[in-house]
Amino acid sequence: MPADPPVLSGDDVLLVPVRAGASERLLAGDLDGRVAGRGWPHEDTAHALAFADRGGATWLVVDSDGAVVGELGTKAAPDPTGTVEIGYGLAAQSRGRGLGTRAVATLLAYLDRQPDVQRIVAHVAVGNLASARLLARLGFRAGDRPVGGELEFTRAADTALV
Repeated sequence: MPADPPVLSGDDVLLVPVRAGASERLLAGDLDGRVAGRGWPHEDTAHALAFADRGGATWLVVDSDGAVVGELGTKAAPDPTGTVEIGYGLAAQSRGRGLGTRAVATLLAYLDRQPDVQRIVAHVAVGNLASARLLARLGFRAGDRPVGGELEFTRAADTALV
């Protein structure tokens, strides 16, 4: 994957890349002219923003009103088998309206075009049914058994998006 990820546009969603080392600035409210949506940053924001600092790629999720309401990305670069793990999160006030699905679908479309990505995984807490349904809509399959309270969902790159 490229070292500097691009801005990604999807269906009523914009994904703005986060550069390594920018977490503190973003958490302090310096959003490059954008405004924070209600509830953002949320409890998992700092963790997700740090993906970029650990060799992954992070994007801010910007809704149709131009507000930053979440973040998503890859937790690290693809491993030697081409497997990459994604993570995502939205402020509670932005959930339940399809924005998460549209944002993750936009990320997946980008990852599908990366020649070093063959397989995409996501780990979801067993009780997080909304996240499990989101992944199922996007072609992921759940593993058989939880490990550490989480299920691993897997999707081959180039899987048709629903």
